[in-house]
Amino acid sequence: MIELLFNKLMPIVILIIIGYYWKKKELPFDKDMISSLIMNLGTPALLIASINNKDLTADNMITILIYGTSIIFIYTIFTMLYLKLEKKPIRPFLQSFIFPNTGGLGLPIVYVLLGETAFVYAITFSTLINIYHFTIGLWLANNSLNLKKALQTPILYALIIALVLKGTQTPVPNIVEDVCHMLGGIVIPLLLLAFGSSLVGIKIMQNLKAVRMGVARVIIGFIVVYVTFSFGNFEKILIDTLIIQYSMPIASASYLFALRFNGPADEIAVMTASSTIAVLFLLPVIIYVVN
Repeated sequence: MIELLFNKLMPIVILIIIGYYWKKKELPFDKDMISSLIMNLGTPALLIASINNKDLTADNMITILIYGTSIIFIYTIFTMLYLKLEKKPIRPFLQSFIFPNTGGLGLPIVYVLLGETAFVYAITFSTLINIYHFTIGLWLANNSLNLKKALQTPILYALIIALVLKGTQTPVPNIVEDVCHMLGGIVIPLLLLAFGSSLVGIKIMQNLKAVRMGVARVIIGFIVVYVTFSFGNFEKILIDTLIIQYSMPIASASYLFALRFNGPADEIAVMTASSTIAVLFLLPVIIYVVN
């Protein structure tokens, strides 16, 4: 078990540390460009490149969208009860709880622990989270829906193409597959480096209640998925993917929404940092469960 933890965790931890110290030393690091490359090229390309995988089916991709929506609904109920216990207003904090960082940290962890097939399921779920976050999440933060923003996500169109090709059993040409694999190769290391750089400058001990709330986001997310799918004959790789993805920390977009619309930005920043650290401590448990 110790060897398994070491082999699975160390590549992730090392890349996060490199990203942290790169930013700490103020070396050139264009986070906007990296984010754009990942979202507009790398991740969609990796999704297309994985279509020829025989273990991947259109039914499973649709299933994970259905399961994912169900999880978000169940988690929303628990979050509302938890925020009442904390005596916090529900609306300003809800979007930070129910839409975690499935892209920046969830995707590389799924890839390292579960492999390429699960990674495509993770992209599918992450796409769903992004759509909900920029519609429902934005509405929670500012009383407005941003359907246009959600529909501008390239990953969404890559997902639609993947479902169509899988549904019609149309293989991706070898040249296209090779190009997409090359582009997709940038995703995991850049995500982890960018994630490590985002930890620089966060002062986590500013608000102990916010620290507790951030830790709760991760623990409740893990428990909800694990308990929900403990009963029944579900495909293990799908459930393991969702366990990892929904145990992730608070997404940086939640902080940006709060900052832009005069929400509890300082508290959400601390929650983001504490939930991130909580994930690192929860990873051994996650590895034990999914293996």
